[in-house]
Amino acid sequence: MRSAISPAAAALGLGLGAWGAWLDRAQPLPQAGLWTALQLASLCGALLGALLWRRRFETPAAILSLAFALLVGWRVSYFPIMVFSGHVASIAEWLELAVGLPVLVYPVFLVAVATLHTVAGLGVAFLLRPPHPLVYAVLVPAFAVATTVSFSNAHDFALLPDRAWRLTAPVPPAVEPRANPYLAALGSPVYRPHLNVMLLAAGLTYETIPPSPWAQTVMAVLEHAFNENPVASTQDRVVEHYLAYHSAHDRIGCRALAECPAAGAP
Repeated sequence: MRSAISPAAAALGLGLGAWGAWLDRAQPLPQAGLWTALQLASLCGALLGALLWRRRFETPAAILSLAFALLVGWRVSYFPIMVFSGHVASIAEWLELAVGLPVLVYPVFLVAVATLHTVAGLGVAFLLRPPHPLVYAVLVPAFAVATTVSFSNAHDFALLPDRAWRLTAPVPPAVEPRANPYLAALGSPVYRPHLNVMLLAAGLTYETIPPSPWAQTVMAVLEHAFNENPVASTQDRVVEHYLAYHSAHDRIGCRALAECPAAGAP
């Protein structure tokens, strides 16, 4: 089984890299193409992770339990991994610019999504068939945090974590970042206690976004969206991330913010 997983993982990585390169060059950014790529990257990554521990699930009932747990794990980890993979892509953009390499945003983004979901899928399998009891000390808190981030309010209790295969809201203009709004909101009475986990994660991410054009624009648009709508569902935040990606799309490949288009689509 494992001998077949390596070629599958390589094929997935190459395919996602090529898909991401197409997204980088596409004008405008195709929402259906981006959404589909994220679904494939996340689901295939989760499946690969589970297959790495497949030998511990021998009966049909065990395999069904793994499949169900894998879907639950994918559901609760989808948005946190989407956000963190964007962060990985922003760091890659900054490093590529620093050493003079061509800028690749979505190839890195999609491969990061698949890789992190592979880790999450393996983690789900470990929860059902742990290699050592200590794995619970890491995995239970990790999935608990992911769950609090993925379910902000009742609107998020849906089967799919991402229903934004098309966007109806207008793409906001590209703006410049001002100040971290997330850490300032920590402890506000308008937020339920579990939402402070999301605020803390968003605030720490904001502070570590590198000064590269695509990354700074995505960060600034999300900052503006949060200030406009400080209390929102996770699904609203998913849509806001997509809108930020669209707003920043013209800035992929800019060597500096001064060289970028002044504004995105109205």
